[in-house]
Amino acid sequence: MQQEKEIPDTQQKKEKKGSRPKAKRTRLYMISGIIFSAVVILYFLIGFSYQNVFFPGTIVNGINVSGLNPSEAFEAVNTAAGEYILILTEEDENTESVSGSSIGLCMADDSALKAILDSQNILTWGLESFHDKNYSLDIGYDEEELLAAVDSLSCMDQSKWISPESAYITYEKDTGYQIMPETRGNEIIADALFEAISRAVCNLDESLSLADAGIYRLPKISSEDPSLQEQLALLQSYSDMTVTYQFGSQTEVLDSDTISEWISVSKSGRRTIDREAVTGYVKELAKKHNTAYSPKTLETSYGETVTIKNGYYGWLIDKEAEVDALMAILREGKSVTKEPAYSMEAASHDGPDYGDTYVEINLTAQHLFYYKGGELVIESDFVSGNPSRGNDTPGGAYSITYKERNATLKGQNYRTPVSYWMPFNGNIGMHDSSWRSTYGGSIYKTNGSHGCINLPPKVAGTIFENIEQGVPVLCYHLGGTEQAYATNLSGDKVSGHTAAPEPEPEIPLLPENPILPPEVQPPSDNGLPAPDTQLPPEGTLPAPDAQVLSEGELPPPQTEPAPEVQPVP
Repeated sequence: MQQEKEIPDTQQKKEKKGSRPKAKRTRLYMISGIIFSAVVILYFLIGFSYQNVFFPGTIVNGINVSGLNPSEAFEAVNTAAGEYILILTEEDENTESVSGSSIGLCMADDSALKAILDSQNILTWGLESFHDKNYSLDIGYDEEELLAAVDSLSCMDQSKWISPESAYITYEKDTGYQIMPETRGNEIIADALFEAISRAVCNLDESLSLADAGIYRLPKISSEDPSLQEQLALLQSYSDMTVTYQFGSQTEVLDSDTISEWISVSKSGRRTIDREAVTGYVKELAKKHNTAYSPKTLETSYGETVTIKNGYYGWLIDKEAEVDALMAILREGKSVTKEPAYSMEAASHDGPDYGDTYVEINLTAQHLFYYKGGELVIESDFVSGNPSRGNDTPGGAYSITYKERNATLKGQNYRTPVSYWMPFNGNIGMHDSSWRSTYGGSIYKTNGSHGCINLPPKVAGTIFENIEQGVPVLCYHLGGTEQAYATNLSGDKVSGHTAAPEPEPEIPLLPENPILPPEVQPPSDNGLPAPDTQLPPEGTLPAPDAQVLSEGELPPPQTEPAPEVQPVP
C-alpha cells in the first residue's frame, strides 16, 4: 500500500488561517443584505403611508399641511384665511386693516389640494422630505363683503379728503417768480383702492401701502414738470423788469410787481399779456400827466396872474399808440426808459407846460408880447376881432399851427392877401395888416377883424422870423388893463376912440356862396364854426378845421395848409 504523503503542521496552520476571513465576509454580506432589505422595506412602507397625506415640507398658502390629508389641509387653510389680516398704510402713516373673516375669505373646495396629493410620488418621498414645497392656491372672497369693508375704511370718508393741487408759478416781491410745489392731498381713487386690496388679499399679502399702490389722485402738474420749468424760465426775465416813463424831471416807474399781475403763461408755454390791464395803466398815466384842454396859470407881463381856462394847448398822451408800444415792450421783456407816445406835445413838463417861449396876447389891452427863451423879443399893440359883429377873438391856450409867407385869406365876399400868416386857432391867426395905420385902444370894438390878430407889418415880420410851429399862444382878458389910446405905425399915441375906420382893401368881391375847390373852404374868421366842423373826441388829435363849439374856438390843425388860406399865385 502506498504511504500517504505527510503534510507539515505549518502548512495546515496556514490553510486554517486563510478560511476565517472568508467566513467573516460572508456573514457581513448576509447582515448587510438583511439591513438593506429592511431599509428598503421600511422606505416603501413609509412611502405607502403618504398615499393619502402630504409629504413633509408641503406648504399651501403659507400653511404647513405636512401629514394632512386634503380634507384636513382644506380646513387648516380656510381657518388661517379667516384669521388673515391685511394692514393698510395710508399717506399720513395711519393704518387700517381688512380681515379675512369680514370678507368671507376662503378656498372654494379641496380639488386643488387633491391634485397636489395625486402628484406626489411615494417612491421619492425621501428626497421630497429635504426641501419645502410651497403652493399658492386660488383663494376667494365675497365681493359684496369686500366692497362693504372698503367703503367702511376711514380713508374713504370724503369729508376728510384733501384734493390735490398742481404746482404753479407765483411771484413774490422779494424773490421774484418761483414754483410753488404741488400738494398731493389724500383723495382716493375708489376703484383703484378696491383693485389693490383685492390683489393683496388674493396674494395673502401682510401689508399694502396705498401710496405705493397708486390709489391717491395725484396733481396734474408737479414741480418737476418740464413745461412748468420752461414757463418759469420765460417769466424770470420779468422779475426785475421796469418801464420808466420820463416827464421832464419827473418819472413814473412801472415795476415788476405790477407787470407780474399782467403776465401769465399757459401749460403749453404761451405767454399772455393782459391788454385790458395795460390799457387801464395808460389811462391813469394820461389822467395824471395830460395837460391839454386844461386851465393854464400865467403870470402876465402886467404883474398879475390869470387863469386861462379855454384852449387845447398841452401834453396829450396818445393812449392807443402807447398801449401798443407798451405791449411790444412787455413782449420783449427788457427794461426801458421812454417817453409816452403823444398826440399833442407842449414845451415843458416842469412848471407851466408852455415853457418860456410863447406869445402873450392881452385881448383887453389889445397888446401882445413875444418871449423867446424867457427874453422879450418884441411887444406891440394889435387889433383883434370885432365883438359888435360877433367876431370876438376867443381867449385860450393854443399853439402856432404853421407859418406861411404871402398867403391870401379868403372868406365870404372877401380875399385878403397878407405877407406873414401864423394861424394858431383853426382859421384864427396872427398876420400883418397893411391897410391899417393905427392899433390898440378900443379900435377892435367897432373896427375889429374877423377874429384874427392884426399886427403892424414890421411887428408881424419880426415875429414870423423868430417863431416856429408849436410855439404857445396864450390869449386872455385882464380887467383894468384897457388902453385909452391907440398907436400908429411910428408908435405914437393917438386917440383910441376916435381913430378913423380903416378901409378894407380894394379887392373884387366874390359872388355870394362862391364854389371853391374842396381843399379851399370859406374861412370862419368870425370865430363861428364852419357847418362841417366837429369837436374832436377827447384824447384825439384835433382835425385841421375842427372847432371847440362850446367855447367858439377852433383847435389847431396838425397838418397844413389850413383851409382858410392859399398861397398867392
